[in-house]
Formats: sequence, C-alpha cells, structure tokens
Amino acid sequence: MRHLPLSALQQRFWYLCTAYPGDASPILVLNWRLRGPLDVPAWQAAVSAVVDRHESLRTGFALRDGEPVQVVMPPAGIDTDVVDLRGLPSDEREGRAAELLSARTHRLLDLTADPLVGSRLLRLADDNHVWCFTMHHLLADGASLRIVGREIRAAYLAALDGATPGPPELEMQYGDFAQWQSEQDQAGDLAYWHERLAGVPPLELPTDLPRPVEKSAHSAEHLRQMSPALAAQVVELSRRSRCTPFMVLLAALQVLLGERSGQDDFCVGTPVAGRVRAEFEPVVGLFANTLALRADLSADPSFADLLKRTRSTVIAGLQRQSVPLGRVIAALGVPRDPGRTQLFDVVFSMRNDTIASVSQLGPLHVEGFPHGHAKVLHDLVFDIWRLDETGLRAGIRYDTALFRPETVDELARRYEQILAAVVARPGDRLSALAARHG
Repeated sequence: MRHLPLSALQQRFWYLCTAYPGDASPILVLNWRLRGPLDVPAWQAAVSAVVDRHESLRTGFALRDGEPVQVVMPPAGIDTDVVDLRGLPSDEREGRAAELLSARTHRLLDLTADPLVGSRLLRLADDNHVWCFTMHHLLADGASLRIVGREIRAAYLAALDGATPGPPELEMQYGDFAQWQSEQDQAGDLAYWHERLAGVPPLELPTDLPRPVEKSAHSAEHLRQMSPALAAQVVELSRRSRCTPFMVLLAALQVLLGERSGQDDFCVGTPVAGRVRAEFEPVVGLFANTLALRADLSADPSFADLLKRTRSTVIAGLQRQSVPLGRVIAALGVPRDPGRTQLFDVVFSMRNDTIASVSQLGPLHVEGFPHGHAKVLHDLVFDIWRLDETGLRAGIRYDTALFRPETVDELARRYEQILAAVVARPGDRLSALAARHG
C-alpha cells in the first residue's frame, strides 16, 4: 500500500466534488452489450488483469490532517459481480437491466469509504450479457475509458487462448505523473494565464429560475441533430480561415452567449487531453485539464474577425495547457461561490465518443448500452460530436435548477441558426446577425 499526494488536477476535482456534492458523483461509465457465447471466468480474469495493470484503478483516498491523499492498493484483481436476470419474464429484462445500471452510474460516492471502481455483468440470456465498468472521475478521464476498453478486449482474447495477458509494462503510473507535474516550472505559462484572464467578468446568462444559494448537480440533456450540409460548411469555413472546426463552433457559441447575456467579455471552459508526454498516453488517470478561453466580442466584429481572435486564443491556450486550472484560479484569486463554479459557467467540448457501432470480439458481438448523460457542475455544457457523414450532433447538458427544457431547446435552435448564418456570410458584423434574428 502506497500513500501519494493528489495531482494538481485531482486537487481541483476534489474541491468540485466536495464543494458541490449534489445527489450524484461524476462517474465515468463503460457499458457494453455482449451478444454470443461469453466465457464469464475469462471475462472476469480480463477485467482483473487490467485493474491490476493500472495503479489508478486500485486507488482510494484518505484524509490526513484534513487533507486528502491517494492510497494505492497492491494488485489483487477486482470482483465482477454477476447478476442473473434470466428468472424474469423476457419482456422485463431490458428494463430491469437499465434500472440496475442507472442506479450504479447515478449515485453519490463517499470518496474515502466507497469503492471508486466497479465491474458488473448482467446476464439477460445465455447469449446476451451487459457489462458495466465504472470509475470515479477523480481516478480517470475520457481517454482512460478508451484505454480500459482496448485493454479489456486484448486481455479477454488472451484469456480465451489460455495465454497470460501481457501488454508492455507501463513506463509510468499516475503517481509518476503527479510527481512530474509538481516539479514543472510553470511560472511563465502561469503568468500568461494571469495576464490573459485578470478581471474577466462572470457570464450572466438570464435563467428561468433564480440561482440557488448552493449549486447542485441536478441536470438533464437536450440533443439536436444538424444536417450534413451544415457540417460540410463548417469544415469548409475552417479550411478557408486556416483554423479548425472546433474554433468555428466555439466562436459561434460565443456569439450565442454574447447575444443572451449582452456581454462582449466572458470565459468559456473547454477540456483538453493533458497527456503532454508520450509515456502518459497508455496510462489510466486524470490527465484531462480545462482551459478558460476568454471571448472578445468588442467593437462589433465580423464573424471572420471573431474567428481570428478565437484562433489566437485557442492556440495560445493549447500551448500552455499543462498549467492545471486550479493553479490558474488560485493565481487569479477568484472567490469561491457555493452558487456557481469559478471563472466560467459554460463549457464547450468536441466529443469523440460517437454512438457505438457493433464490433467483433472473438465470437462476441459488442455494442454500446445506453446509460444516460454525465452529470454537470456548470450551468451549461455544450457537446458537439465529431463531424462525419451524418452531420453535427449537438448536446446541451444543463442545470435543471436554472433552466427549463423549452429554453434549452430554443438555445439549441438559435445556435444552429447562428452557425448557418456565419458559415454563409462570415464577413457580416455580429450586430447584423442579431438584427436578422430579431
């Protein structure tokens, strides 16, 4: 058993989890439906092998003198609970499986007492199983889900063949990253963030309901599909403007938020991978950081000019992404407010986790199993799934203590209107765009 300090990223997340507990923890979920002849002992062995490989998946937390520390347990595998639903009528099994998984993925965990990693296998029929793997966000990030999924597949195939799963030994574990991060001289980059973000006002979006004194994690999600034609226009504008689709989509969101708030100066948060060294790429852990990107809509720019400003802001931020957000907030002296998150209340994210397609794993067909949306601590989280032949898929996760569904639906529709207008006429000033909407 090893005791390690929290990384700077974990310290920030610890604060978020304890300052805004709500009724559910931020839990990362890997849900797979497995159709075909499943070797349950081989599957359990594969899950245990992956958990033993990554220290983060064997980590809990304890308080020492009131401060949290990581407690890394020695390799001992993990119990994958098997729940047999075959005794239920066949038309009730799917609903019961969804209920069990929802209860598992939408719960409030005690960070110092409850297991933070779990594995459960639901048997709906001899050839139909659903597997659920959960990790508290303090231990891992979205990229970690892909690592776990990839390694489970390899370990299961190895177990079927009677081989000992043996991927290359990890050069580093998450504790090594935490130590490396603490030793970095980030004074110059921190100075950039301090200068860039000093004095930024909070975004004051009109809400349907009064802001509660204490923020909760109650949330819902609104999804909207946009056309392939619009997606193609976004790509084309980004190409002509020497930027990325992310920058076009972010700039359009800034226009929307500026319209709603009447402000031309505010921040939007955006997650970044944070795996700045090759040795960290195969490691399960919390590497993902969040950048506070300051919007500048001053002097009624054209969208093309706003896009240039956004491009410069994004590039400069990415060059300094290794500075943990918590250090930026501390350097700025942003006050803590139990009713809202610090520095920004809106997050924008380009997502890679497209709807799972059916894939093959030995004799098994593997597909995703829905588990609902992730909880949010911010007022609004705009998710855009990557562009492909189906167009743009936009999701808005929102705080239900602040916004009603019809308001969020209107926000989604207006965002699409703005996108369509700016890709068609990027040289128009933002005031003209707002006038046409009016």
